Amino acid sequence: MGFVFGLLLGAVAALLYAPKPGGNTREELRLRADELKKRADDLQRIAQKLADDASLRGKELIADARREWDSAGSGRSGGTSGGTASKS
Repeated sequence: MGFVFGLLLGAVAALLYAPKPGGNTREELRLRADELKKRADDLQRIAQKLADDASLRGKELIADARREWDSAGSGRSGGTSGGTASKS
């Protein structure tokens, strides 16, 4: 994150000290700011999708682990959780 901030700061400094008329510099700054905002929005959407996918996968893993735990527990104790004991 620091690298991106430094890069942005360097680009702004280069634009401000470049020998261009003020109007051109302001327009270029505006265009770059718009582009940076668009990229930040894209990155935010990607990060949110990754977080949602990770959350869903985590819930699936927890559910799988619970099923494994329940199945291992009922196999050991011959328990009452839907085993195959007969009612004779």
